[in-house]
Order: sequence, then structure tokens, then C-alpha cells
Amino acid sequence: MQSADVVVIGAGVIGASVAYHLATQGCANVLVMDRESRPGQGSTGKATGGFRAQFGSAVNVRLALLSREKLRRFQDELGIDPGYRPYGYLFLARHQATLDALLAAQAIQKAAGLHEAECVTQDDIRRINPAVNADGLLGGVFCRTDGFLRPPAILRGYMEGAERLGVRFTYGEPCIGFEMEGDRITGVLAPSGKIAAGCVVNAAGAWAALVANYAHTELPVSPLRRQVAITQPSDLLPETMPMTVFAEDGFHLRVRDGRILLLWPDQPAVADPFDTTVDDAWLEEVTRRALARVPPPRRGDN
Repeated sequence: MQSADVVVIGAGVIGASVAYHLATQGCANVLVMDRESRPGQGSTGKATGGFRAQFGSAVNVRLALLSREKLRRFQDELGIDPGYRPYGYLFLARHQATLDALLAAQAIQKAAGLHEAECVTQDDIRRINPAVNADGLLGGVFCRTDGFLRPPAILRGYMEGAERLGVRFTYGEPCIGFEMEGDRITGVLAPSGKIAAGCVVNAAGAWAALVANYAHTELPVSPLRRQVAITQPSDLLPETMPMTVFAEDGFHLRVRDGRILLLWPDQPAVADPFDTTVDDAWLEEVTRRALARVPPPRRGDN
């Protein structure tokens, strides 16, 4: 029978980070288990890689600032470039109420230490992202130290760092239950058998509530289905373009590896939030919004 002082369920970036940091603090017997055949097959492998500190609550701002310092030190600490590129986040508002809400959030951000966040005018928007159709925009907010990162690179860095410190990773091993003594977990049940555990970390992300159910615990984690449309490679927009977010409806876009990523956080009416079927109606709508807000350059445009 296997045993571990700590069993981490989920080999995504959070599970790998937890394991690495436990090991740096002297926890010598850590096991990370994942139901997939390789790491990062959940949310980590599907993330578009945005990073921001522009939040509306002080605690989230402070956490983001701590994360930013980790990103800046990541290569020195773990030997892998995390892909942090401070190209900025640009939030745009068409209505005064939206702009007021963005500025109220910015006051919280500045009080929490995000001093580089700034208010932008319509002319500023045209300068920061010339591709945007700024007609009808009142203004917005911008932070130059927000930007992008590479989730797979961060996962690799934490995994390799954890393995150097003795952490074990096992794949194709879903958690199928727990062995309990009262309200305490003493073992994790997997298809290959029981793993005796001093304690357990639930790092299953969107699946965390399903894991918690095995311990007869309700966890308020509800998965949300999200989609991204990815264009063919082109040079229409620069890689250095900021993440550009239309605050009224959340439509946003960025460039990654020469492809434009189009996102609109609509929640499709599907019974299964883990359903990955392509939503043709969503694709048609996100394309319409993209063409209206970031129109392709006409022939003869510079």
C-alpha cells in the first residue's frame, strides 16, 4: 500500500505549485495524483494565459501583486521562463455607469498598491490599441503591468522543481473515494488501491466539488463552460497588443503565437458544463462582435 504525508489531487498548475511549496518547506513525502494520463489536462491546459491585478476587491489585488512578484522571480527560482509579458489589460466602457464602476475599482486597486493603474480617454485608447473601433467609447482603465503568461511553462517549472525535491507524480489514477475516521480523511481510494494519507489537498479545480463529495462535504465550486475562438495565423494584430476587454458584455481579445483569441463569457444552455461540443451560435455571435469592435484593416490602410 502506498502512503504519503500529503496527497494532492490534481496535477494542474495549482496542484504542482502546492506540492512544490510544501516540499520547499520540508514536507518530504508528497504525492500528486491525477486522473488523466499526463499533467495539465484540466483547466491549466485550456487557459488562455491572462494575468491581471485590476480587480474590484483589495484581497484579490494584493494576491495578484504577490503573484506578479513570483512571476518576476520564477525563472531565477525554477529555471523556466513563465512567459510573463506585461503588455497590459485595457478595459473599455461605453456607458457612464460602467466607467464609474471601473474607476471605483481602480481606487481600490491603488489603495492596495497597484499604483500604475490609470484612467484612459478615448484618445488614449486609440493610442494604446489602434485596432479598436473607439467610436462611442467614453474611456476606460489600463494597467501596463498586467499582461500574459504561459500556464504550461509554469506547470512545468513547478513540476520539475517539485520532483527535484522528491515529490512523486502519478497519472491515470482518479480519486474514487476516501477512507475516513470520523470527519478525518486517512486514505485516498484509487483504482490501483488505497493510498494512506496524513492529509489531502483538493486541487481538482472545476472538478473540486465532485472530489469533496467523496468526503461527504459540500464545496461551493460550480464549473462554468467557457469557449474561445482562435483564428488562423495572421499579422493583422501585434503580439504586443494588450488584452482588450469591453466591460459591458465581457467580450475580449488578445494575440498569442500569431493567432487572435476571441472570447465572450456567455454561458450556453447545456446540461453538462463539461460539454466541449462547439457552440455554432456562440461562434457566430463572437465573430460578429469582433468584426464590429476590432474591424479588419481595409486595403490601403496603414
